[in-house]
Amino acid sequence: MPDVSFADLVEIYRHTRFNGPGEGVLTIANQGILDTLLIIEADADLYDVTQVGLVDDVPPVLGSDVRVTIGPPRHSLGLLIASFDALFQTPKAVFEEPPRYFVIDRGYAAGDPVVPEPLTRYRAVLDVVSILRGAASYVDEVQRELVFIEAEKTTLPVAFKVSDLGPNVQVQAARLKRIFDEPLHGGEKSQILATAVVQLVGGQRAAVRFGHLLRNLDLVSDEVEKGYRLFVSSFSYSKIRDDVETARIDFVGKIHKTIVDIQGQLLGIPVATIVVASQLKRSHDCDVAFWTNLAVLLGAWVFIALLAIAIVNQWHTLSVLKTEIGRQQQRLVDDYELVSGQFADQFEDLTGRIWWHRVALGGVAGAAALGALLATIAFLMLTARGSTACLAFWR
Repeated sequence: MPDVSFADLVEIYRHTRFNGPGEGVLTIANQGILDTLLIIEADADLYDVTQVGLVDDVPPVLGSDVRVTIGPPRHSLGLLIASFDALFQTPKAVFEEPPRYFVIDRGYAAGDPVVPEPLTRYRAVLDVVSILRGAASYVDEVQRELVFIEAEKTTLPVAFKVSDLGPNVQVQAARLKRIFDEPLHGGEKSQILATAVVQLVGGQRAAVRFGHLLRNLDLVSDEVEKGYRLFVSSFSYSKIRDDVETARIDFVGKIHKTIVDIQGQLLGIPVATIVVASQLKRSHDCDVAFWTNLAVLLGAWVFIALLAIAIVNQWHTLSVLKTEIGRQQQRLVDDYELVSGQFADQFEDLTGRIWWHRVALGGVAGAAALGALLATIAFLMLTARGSTACLAFWR
């Protein structure tokens, strides 16, 4: 199938006097238009794609006027629309400008150097929609809705007409865009914007909410600016420092608690291992000393098992604390990027403490295991070879 581009169709659209939906009179003003017509007429499949055809069974010639039927081409090729209002109704057009289209009543094609005023305002509105998407709880592109969940769920259908694009929309859109161009405190700004939007449109019918928003975009910008100034007024270096120091002290306490919580078991290590070994007595055959030694050794190993469980639990606690410290550090970078580097040593100190406590827990586990091993060796050395026959009684 020969290739006909949307640019070729635009050339036809520009030279057509549309008499109504789907028909018009085309002036074959140049060879390009004539060639495109002949290619389409020669290929039925191409007509299905372009929806351009001759009405009269007369061969077209250069410079003549011919009656044509013109319909919307295949969507992947481009859009042929009657007006900008129709453009705003096309799929996804409220979220991004279609790449290829021709507006009949304006004779405008995407990319033309002279941009009509409605299109300029439309592009400003797209900036507003982009900002609102960032503030919405979620976006339904199929239904063309922004959903805000504050005290209750508020739906904002993204629908507007040329009449909703007032002369002030560009100024106010640029004003709102400037606020959000600065990434600092982006999350707080979005929350302030969401609250302002819900308060403005909550009492309106869903169908007219977006138009009402555009007509009162200055009020939204006012609320965002006032809310952000109020937020920033509570922002100070000393406040950040106090918050970081408070969090650091809290984390230090939690880190130290991992050792304090098992301190009682730690004091039992010498008793359960080294002291146990010193209390063992030499046994002869299956006597009382053998059973006493065995009971003492089993008690030591039970203690070691319980201690191991406690150490593993505290190890996992340190892992959770390390993750939480990393999250707090990232939040500081996101919210206060300009000063976050001045508090990096605080977080490095906490990470270092976690490392040392892990080393301590590992050392405790090693010492306990070594002590229990020594107690076991002492038991074997103090037990006569024939004494192990006592265990056969239990078989």
